[in-house]
Amino acid sequence: MAVATQPADDPLAPLRVSYLVDAVGGAAQLARIIGVNRSQPSRWISGEERPGGRSAPLIIDLEHVVSRARLVWGDRAATTWLESANSYLGGARPLDVLLSEGPGRVLDALDAVTAGSFS
Repeated sequence: MAVATQPADDPLAPLRVSYLVDAVGGAAQLARIIGVNRSQPSRWISGEERPGGRSAPLIIDLEHVVSRARLVWGDRAATTWLESANSYLGGARPLDVLLSEGPGRVLDALDAVTAGSFS
C-alpha cells in the first residue's frame, strides 16, 4: 500500500519572507527576484498562504545567502554584492547564479571573500 505524502511545510516562511523583504528593499523587489506577483510576499508574511513549488526552496536559499553576506558586509552592502558582477563567479551576479544554479557557488564565493581571496 502506497502512502500519500505531502510536501513539507516551512513553518518559518513568514519570518524568512519578512526578513528578505527588509533585506532586499521591499516586497515588490523580493517578488521580482523570486518571480511571483508583487502581492505574494505580503500574503506569505500574513500566513494567508505559504510559499510552494519553486518559491519555497528559493526563499530558504536566498535567506541563507543574504544572511551570510550580511555577516561579511552588513545590511545594504550585502544587497549590493548580490546584484554586482563577481570575479569569483566569472563576472556573473551572485543573485543570478543563485537563481539559476542554487546556492553552492554563491556560498563558495562568500567563503572566498571571508578567506581573503576575493572581494
